[in-house]
Amino acid sequence: MARPLLVLVDGHALAYRAFFALRESGLRSSRGEPTYAVFGFAQILLTALADYRPEYAAVAFDVGRTFRDDLYADYKAGRAETPEEFYPQFERITQLVRALSIPIYTAEGYEADDVIGTLACQATAQGLDVIILTGDSDVLQLVNEHVRVALANPYGGKTSVTLYDVEQVRKRYDGLEPAQLADLRGLKGDASDNIPGVRGIGEKGAIALLKQFGSLDHLLSHISDAPKRYQNLLNEQADTARFSRQLATIVTDAPVQLDLAAARLGVYDRAAVMALLQELEFGVSSNLIKKLPPVVQAPALAELPADLPAAPPAAGGPTQLSLFGGEAPATNPSATATRIVRDSAALADLVARLRAAPAFAFDTECTSLQAVGSDLVGISIATTPDDACYLPVGHEVGEQVPLAEVVAALGPLFADPHKPKFAHNAKFDAEVLAGAGIHVAGLAFDTMIAAAMLGKRQGLKDLAFYELKLPEPPTTIEDLIGRGSKQISFAAVPIEQAAPYAAADALHTLLLTETLRSQLAADAALRDLYYRVELPLIDVLTDMELAGILLDHEYLRELGKRFAHRINELAERIYAQAGGPFNINSGPQLNEVLFERMGIDPRAHGLSKLKSGGYSITAEVLEELSQLYPIAADILTYRQLTKLKSTYIDALPELVNPRTGRIHTSYNQIGAATGRLSSNNPNLQNIPVRTEEGREIRRAFVAAPGHRFVAADYSQIELRVLAHISGDENLIAAFQQGLDIHAATASRLFGVAPDQVDKNQRRVAKTVVFGVIYGISAFGLAQRLGIERDLARQLIDNLFAQFPGIRRYIDQTREFGRQHGYVQTLFGRRRVMEDLRASGARRAAAEREAINAPIQGTAADIMKIAMVNVHRALRERGLRTRLLLQVHDELIAEAPEEEVPAAAQLLREVMSSAYQLVVPLGVNLETGPNWEEMAAV
Repeated sequence: MARPLLVLVDGHALAYRAFFALRESGLRSSRGEPTYAVFGFAQILLTALADYRPEYAAVAFDVGRTFRDDLYADYKAGRAETPEEFYPQFERITQLVRALSIPIYTAEGYEADDVIGTLACQATAQGLDVIILTGDSDVLQLVNEHVRVALANPYGGKTSVTLYDVEQVRKRYDGLEPAQLADLRGLKGDASDNIPGVRGIGEKGAIALLKQFGSLDHLLSHISDAPKRYQNLLNEQADTARFSRQLATIVTDAPVQLDLAAARLGVYDRAAVMALLQELEFGVSSNLIKKLPPVVQAPALAELPADLPAAPPAAGGPTQLSLFGGEAPATNPSATATRIVRDSAALADLVARLRAAPAFAFDTECTSLQAVGSDLVGISIATTPDDACYLPVGHEVGEQVPLAEVVAALGPLFADPHKPKFAHNAKFDAEVLAGAGIHVAGLAFDTMIAAAMLGKRQGLKDLAFYELKLPEPPTTIEDLIGRGSKQISFAAVPIEQAAPYAAADALHTLLLTETLRSQLAADAALRDLYYRVELPLIDVLTDMELAGILLDHEYLRELGKRFAHRINELAERIYAQAGGPFNINSGPQLNEVLFERMGIDPRAHGLSKLKSGGYSITAEVLEELSQLYPIAADILTYRQLTKLKSTYIDALPELVNPRTGRIHTSYNQIGAATGRLSSNNPNLQNIPVRTEEGREIRRAFVAAPGHRFVAADYSQIELRVLAHISGDENLIAAFQQGLDIHAATASRLFGVAPDQVDKNQRRVAKTVVFGVIYGISAFGLAQRLGIERDLARQLIDNLFAQFPGIRRYIDQTREFGRQHGYVQTLFGRRRVMEDLRASGARRAAAEREAINAPIQGTAADIMKIAMVNVHRALRERGLRTRLLLQVHDELIAEAPEEEVPAAAQLLREVMSSAYQLVVPLGVNLETGPNWEEMAAV
């Protein structure tokens, strides 16, 4: 019969391991609280409980000074001082353990190992098996027939756990028994605990001696039989060996007593654990909740005698503000019944409800992650916390209202700009509905965008779980459609299963709207940025993505052939230099060619070996090697061409939407930390503009017949923002006088007349300025310019001397960031950067980002303001010109040929007046038939 299992957890060992393993991740809650050690500890603990399924669990912690410290003042001396960020996370760890109702054992004067050793002995004596969960190999000495050790190693991104039984210990220590491990540490010592051991005897020698003599005591009583090289060492240090063993031996009679009833796993308040995970912002996406121990039903409580005094009536339940004023009873959103709109009568009832409702939240279900071209499967709508419904229109099986009837009934309501609507990732839903013939207007709130601006996680499931304090995390999409090769379309999900899932999304969006709206109201600048820029920008991006852009397929085919020919030529040239063919894309083969066949010394170029062997051959490495070795330059070009071919030339035709014949990139308005838009599927912002190859690819994007592209580009907007924010008089003057800013900078930097500045001086000045506002160091600038570090430092110092406002801006930004833990744009968009309060390399990296973030972020904000204004102006003036792309500081519109002059004038006028800086916003205009062949207007 199997013995019951007890898991004993070394709390301090796991907490320290998790802290240092995940420190670089910097995981924090949206409030800035560090949580990485808590997450790592929870992951290790809950995974072990899920894997081993014990009946009992207990945690042991250290409590301070121990008897070992009294015996040996230098015990554990030399260990680094515990970082400050550990302590608050350790408090959270103990809070989690208590919330799980796992008993905590400590003993004054003893370490957690001693407590665990004692509890393990007591448990096995009571007929239990034990698994000790720890990150410390010292406890392997406790392994026996009924005690195993799960040694957790959370380093490297994943937590691996090795389970040691007696045989595994023997394998690790070359045949030694667990009971010999204290003797082993007595001989070899332990640097981590500062246990001295016998100097001159390492682990290999100690193991050999114990295998020969069996124990330390037997060895020390027969030193003359030991190998001669050890005899003097043992004679001289016998007492040290015994003392070291005493320090290393885990005590099994510490003053603690195992209470099995208290250690029974699963008797805990799941709601309290949920509340803590919500506060820490762990949960839906981390799978921690799925690993929680199942709750064991507590024994039924006896009823008190009826003749006792009656209890006072229960206090009124909690209340929450209704979404639209007044008070309503607190609602469990997950328990709200879902109506399924299956027929015309139910649809008419829904229309009546929507007309009567002051606002509603909506969500869509569809067949693809790409909104444009996806088929609508269903619409969910919520009008109040007690009313959520699902309207299926595209499920494979089940009674549904015809789509045409749904469009006719709901279309006017969705298109009504006076009917406020709420959504989570409204752009996606609006595009899906547009594909079905429903236009969305009157968007009043997007919970995803609001959450991002408030520094919260943006996934609806996580956000609802944390902010609405749901009793359980919401059902995920994978729970319905599966994963990987077994994944099905949402259309194949039975309507009865789809309805509560979909309706919950709309309901959670409705409730989150009120929660996040009130949080935004607490910050006037952020609120204005949200309602006046980010929210209206959703309509702009929706129209841009629906518009798409046309591709010249024939040109792209020919370009693919030319690229393939050039790539083949390069490959042959590389093979000729290498002395034969090889796989150019293989790191090991490239190592063999460069460093063995060709005899290049990697150490001479500062390369360090990888753990897996060989050297990492990055683009930077090839760039440096190309100065001396032509093959490196060819390999670098080969890599660039093959990447461009696969990423764009080969991939773009596959991304053309068969319904529209155009490519529809997707813009993420919250994807970049600086506030910039990012583009994906395809990423049209990463096509190189300065290389011939990049320009050839841009040539494939063409205006529709009878149309031309009009491109408007902000000229040096980041430097103009820098001039405004820094208030530097010399920089401001250069822009106000309309000077070539880089030539003007070079003139001051090198002390020459503006008309005497040469191309190299202008290039250096440009590199110095942009380097400085990106937080570059003298070392980095020296590398970039190929000059000595002292000269680079001199250039930076000279720049600060000529433009003192820049230095003042940098100093003030760093100080503000250190004091507040964030930096912000001119309009109040924040970037939280807790590492500004750290030390060493982490702080230096954070400071570099902090210097640039307000500049780049403000430029991004101005571009978004311009997009909103341009979009509105095009509508107001009745032009058919439409925005297609936004790439960094550039807007690209497609205009009917007869509208090109008007569109160009509108873009210049609106963009240059998007915001009034102390220097003018310069706008460059070009027009042409494709993205490459553009001429200045």
